[in-house]
Amino acid sequence: MWRYHARRNRTYLALWAIAAVALVGAGSPFKKQEKPPKVEETVTNLASIFTSSHNSMRLEGVGLVVGLDNTGSEPPPSWYRERLVDEMRKAGVENAEKLLADPSVSIVIARLTIPTGSSKNDRLDVELELPPACGTTSLAGGYLVECRLKEVAIAGGTPKEGQELALAKGPVMIGTDAKPDDPKVGRVLGGARVKKDSPFRLELKENRKSFKSSQMLQNVVNHRFHQTEGVKHNGMATAKTDSFLELRVPKVYKHNQNRYFRVIKLLPLVESPQLTQMRMATWGEELLDPTKAGIAALRLEGLGVTAIETLKKGLVSPNEQVRFFAAEALAYLNDASGADVLGDHAIKNAEFRPFALAALAATDQSASRMKLVKLMEVPEIPVRYGAFDALRTLDESDPFLGRVKVLEDPKDDSDDSETIPMAISWSSRSHRSHRADPFSLYVVDTDGPPLVHLARTKRCEIVVFGRGQRMLTPIVLGNGPILLNAADGDHALQISKIGTGREGDQDAKVNTSLDIDDVIRQTAGLGAKYPDIVTILQGAARQKNLPGPLVVDAVPVPTTDYLQAAILGKDTTKKDDEVSKTSAEVPRRRFFGLFGKDPKKDKDKDKETDGEKGKDDAKPAESKKDEPKADAPKTDEAIKKSSQETTEKRSLLDRLRRR
Repeated sequence: MWRYHARRNRTYLALWAIAAVALVGAGSPFKKQEKPPKVEETVTNLASIFTSSHNSMRLEGVGLVVGLDNTGSEPPPSWYRERLVDEMRKAGVENAEKLLADPSVSIVIARLTIPTGSSKNDRLDVELELPPACGTTSLAGGYLVECRLKEVAIAGGTPKEGQELALAKGPVMIGTDAKPDDPKVGRVLGGARVKKDSPFRLELKENRKSFKSSQMLQNVVNHRFHQTEGVKHNGMATAKTDSFLELRVPKVYKHNQNRYFRVIKLLPLVESPQLTQMRMATWGEELLDPTKAGIAALRLEGLGVTAIETLKKGLVSPNEQVRFFAAEALAYLNDASGADVLGDHAIKNAEFRPFALAALAATDQSASRMKLVKLMEVPEIPVRYGAFDALRTLDESDPFLGRVKVLEDPKDDSDDSETIPMAISWSSRSHRSHRADPFSLYVVDTDGPPLVHLARTKRCEIVVFGRGQRMLTPIVLGNGPILLNAADGDHALQISKIGTGREGDQDAKVNTSLDIDDVIRQTAGLGAKYPDIVTILQGAARQKNLPGPLVVDAVPVPTTDYLQAAILGKDTTKKDDEVSKTSAEVPRRRFFGLFGKDPKKDKDKDKETDGEKGKDDAKPAESKKDEPKADAPKTDEAIKKSSQETTEKRSLLDRLRRR
């Protein structure tokens, strides 16, 4: 007869448990052993970074535009109307149905694309369009009341809303990239803020998925990339599962994220002091080879500040391409030794210009700042505004930007230190109301030729290059409630506002100087919004009332030439006679106004350079009147061209992964 021995069974169970643990530790015969990384392997051997626009989130909301000049209409019955009425009632709006019948308002559909990598601090453009069968004739002069944006899916023929992810509001600028002249569509520049970050993802390859590999990648990335946020020092990668990590972008790479991704892909998985020294020597030699300099500079940048001295050797190379890649990598290590090299390429090398300016913006050193200040005096418009944009990226409060307050704060008559005790006086100052500027206005004190730049994407911004610019008389401007008048030879300008007669909106007149910044500020003081002032300045450019050109979104546009040099090792260095020929050709083209008529470009559009695109971008506003799309920002064409180059760029990156 069998007897049950509890103690003996417990002993057997304990032995089985120990054996199982030992078996797992030694590697189960039923589970494939995970191979350790090889010395030559990099992050790209284990994972891929997904940055495609296909991963972007698309949000939608129903909003209300107010302040129209009797161009609105009552919306017909629809799901959109029901949704808007419900939102208005929740917000405490009385007589919502009656308000929708007012011709000064219109229902709109607001759409937003949140690109991967967006943060809560980013401002994004919102596009507006009318619902089907809506009778509104124009959104000009309107203001989008704050609306909620959500993910929307169609189920059973009816839209179904998801989680609220963003809020949007602001003045409406008519026209979009697809329909630049259509008053029934529009956008709110920088009008949306997302409610949560949308980090990039580093996804492990199918055959390398494991928690161990995910943790290893986190350690590799965070060993190189980390930054202080508040009182914490955080790494940029966070392992979430066995198949992916969340990847954030350091501030220094905020405006050149693709470079950050390239550096990460080339980070070695196995490190030691001996390996680092060997790699430094090998990559230092490759840096001096024009066909290998681009990749070598990225690899050295991945080593961090220990590679600075090795990179500096590239600055004295006789090859300008080697000098550029060395200077670029140094800039992202916060070393300004190559500032002069980057500045020269920003002026002379249109293909490398966007990357030179981005590198200068990444270097928080006085040498880089002063180089950007000097570049704002260069006659080439894409260089001037590109340098301004880079300096603003580096430090929004830099005094050389020339930020000017648009609206004056209301005066406080009680603030009199002679009659009021100091404590009360300071209390009055601290509680004084401040008027938020409706847009950003900059007056750059530069010796370059006069220029006014407008933004039609991302932000409401006017930049006047050259202090003391005065409008040229005679002046008759405005086709709405704001009118500007000055006779020939006048030294002052009269700005008139025709009020609606409603409370707080009465007729008004002010006199101001002919200084452009004064005209802008006084016009805004009468209630003009950013789109209104853009229209006035465009009219002034057409009527020759400005001392210099008016340009829109004249930012340098990247081309694939840089990728071919940096990744594929193509030596783009021009011979001396070619450089002389090019430099002699540019002034001749500018003199005869033959931009965009290069037969070589017509023969092979794929070889179009950033310099030619930049000149198209910087075309004066008054010269656009003969074009079929007069109000379209020139960068819209550049955006379309760059989208056509996406496939080529992707193939270049694929070749980089195989290296």
